[in-house]
Amino acid sequence: MHMESTIHVVFCSDGNYIEYLATSLASVYHNNLDNDVHFHVFSYDVSDVQLDKVRAQAGNISVYKIDDADLEKYDGQSSLAHINKSTYIRLLVPRLLPEEVRRFVYLDVDTLCFSSLAALKTINIDDVVCAVVTDNSQEINRKNSQRIGMTATRYFNAGFMYINRPAWLAHDVERKTQDILRERKGQLKYLDQDALNLVLQDNVIFIDKKWNLLYTLLNEEQQQNFIYHPDRVPTIMHFTGGRKPWYQEHRGTGQHLYLFYRNFTAWREAPLRSYSARMRATDYRVYARNAFKKGQLLDGLRYYTGYIKKKLAK
Repeated sequence: MHMESTIHVVFCSDGNYIEYLATSLASVYHNNLDNDVHFHVFSYDVSDVQLDKVRAQAGNISVYKIDDADLEKYDGQSSLAHINKSTYIRLLVPRLLPEEVRRFVYLDVDTLCFSSLAALKTINIDDVVCAVVTDNSQEINRKNSQRIGMTATRYFNAGFMYINRPAWLAHDVERKTQDILRERKGQLKYLDQDALNLVLQDNVIFIDKKWNLLYTLLNEEQQQNFIYHPDRVPTIMHFTGGRKPWYQEHRGTGQHLYLFYRNFTAWREAPLRSYSARMRATDYRVYARNAFKKGQLLDGLRYYTGYIKKKLAK
């Protein structure tokens, strides 16, 4: 089994998400002080001022700028307003990393790390392209597999991948994924994640969910209390779903943890953004229920009024 002393960790972002990347990076750094970790930050449409803020953080950090030409093939790939070309940077990373990097961890920016990544070195990925974590329940996995026409029945979430770089390149994953995205434009709900599942379905191993625990799989009690129970604390928490901890409305344990790690970044004093412009009826209902539970009647009424308005507007 190939072993490297350095743990390489990759993040990708555009200018809209760079402060979230910085916070996730800080969480990895502070939980891996005994490990040799090299961070690789791939950026698209990020100002030099913002990149300098990332470079100034603690840790061994290399920053790479992605050219427009590398992403122009993804123009108009999605009809969703919040999806832009930077989503596809992770497909380019194995080709652009320094030659000496043979194994690396890819992480989405909406993740927080709570413990050492050292155990990854014991996971043998010599004979596969990457190690991944199942996306959801067995039934939802089956539905996702059927939806895109996989022969395998296990579907993975691409927010965490422990990648065998030579195998990725030899398997020509970037080109094959691009081909699927082009051929099935408008047909894939989860875009490159769907395409990666199709390309890699016979070339992955599934590992413990602690490496990419999806926040949306937890009930409300678990979301608020997981950090107080050692057996429930994942190595990587992935804040899936629209209600991210960096929005001011998303109060609770997730936000407290996010703010703690943000203290180690240049954005420590920046105000939290509002989620109000993106809120759906479901969001208003969740926020109303949580406010009422905490005895915050005015907030509860305000959110419930927003819920009624959204429902009537349909």
